[in-house]
Amino acid sequence: MSGSILFLNRWPRPDDERRWENRLAAPEGLFRPETDRVTYVCDAGGRSGVPADAERVHVVPDFDDLDGVLRILDEVVRDEGPFEHVIGFSELLLDLAATLRERYGIPGAGPEETARFRDKTVMKETLARAGVRVPRWASCVSPDQVRTAAAEFGYPVIVKPVRGASSQGVREIASEGELAALCEEHDLRGHEIEEFVRGEILHVDGVVDASGKPLFLCTSRYVSTCLDFELLGEPLGSVLQTDPSVRARCEDFALRCLDALGLRSSAFHLELFDTGAELVFLEVGARVPGADVPYVIHDVHGVNLFRLWVDVLLGRPVDPPVADPALSGGWLTVPGPRPLPQRVLSATPLLGEVPFLYRELVPEPGELLVSRPGSYAILQAGRFLFRGGTQAEIEEAVRQVRARYRLTAEPAS
Repeated sequence: MSGSILFLNRWPRPDDERRWENRLAAPEGLFRPETDRVTYVCDAGGRSGVPADAERVHVVPDFDDLDGVLRILDEVVRDEGPFEHVIGFSELLLDLAATLRERYGIPGAGPEETARFRDKTVMKETLARAGVRVPRWASCVSPDQVRTAAAEFGYPVIVKPVRGASSQGVREIASEGELAALCEEHDLRGHEIEEFVRGEILHVDGVVDASGKPLFLCTSRYVSTCLDFELLGEPLGSVLQTDPSVRARCEDFALRCLDALGLRSSAFHLELFDTGAELVFLEVGARVPGADVPYVIHDVHGVNLFRLWVDVLLGRPVDPPVADPALSGGWLTVPGPRPLPQRVLSATPLLGEVPFLYRELVPEPGELLVSRPGSYAILQAGRFLFRGGTQAEIEEAVRQVRARYRLTAEPAS
């Protein structure tokens, strides 16, 4: 018996059948009517992601208005509680879920534990104490202190929000002059400054059980970086790694980090640098990976990370999925032309033209590309999924799409 569940949702469900985002996270495929009593709390955008026949649905005006949300939730808990679980998949709802657990005495990760996976300074402090190599960093306190830290680290440096997501607000600062201008134009409280680490970026994704034991792990290597996607408009993607030595090295490092951070009963997405000489921690989220990563994992390995996470949270018996480590796959997202919005004039579908490309979302003439900062799994200039080949074949297919895909658009008035 799973019990009463408070489910927080800000993710819409697309009504366009071409699109697949958020479908693996659909509550209909995760909860069981015979055992799970679910109360949904969503905003206007997330209402379409709630089952149409759900009996207990509460819409909040703005999840960022904590006081307003708590006023509504106090009534919900009074009338429909107590709740045994709080679940929210979005990175931007993890802090709220922790607050609700503490406020209403619901088991699970509270604010202190959640801070280790939301506050980039806390996560690095924790890992550094455990002897894990992390970038040198400092909280931004004052302009003088920030300039002193940058001089110590050496340029370029990275400045980022402490509790950011999807590279939003992250800046690469190349010189003392750039940093002085940034300090003059912006209040950097709530940000951190850290050394620039040169190397390839990989990510390890999976789910751990109540004891911290991994139930599923896989490693991918990024094509470009999230920062270049946001700042330079470079296509972003990643490819599942099949080299046993690469996987073992990265996954052992990830598990060492997760153990030091105390992650339990959770999905995770951990990013790291491979400098060639060493692995360096980048950041970690206590959630399913974003963009098209979970869909490639599902289509290649048959594992729905959202379902596995929910099963662990609700204490259901779980048979760890057995994935074939020799299978590879990948994804590539091409951002829209700058500046947005843009109206699409033409695009070149590549399905059937590029080996191992099995699904694509290519905008049609007349469709509007708009800016949604931090959202990779939306209608971009193009989204492409790959499977069925070796790692080298998938990497080549990604290169072909990058070279052959063309989109023309014009600024929308």
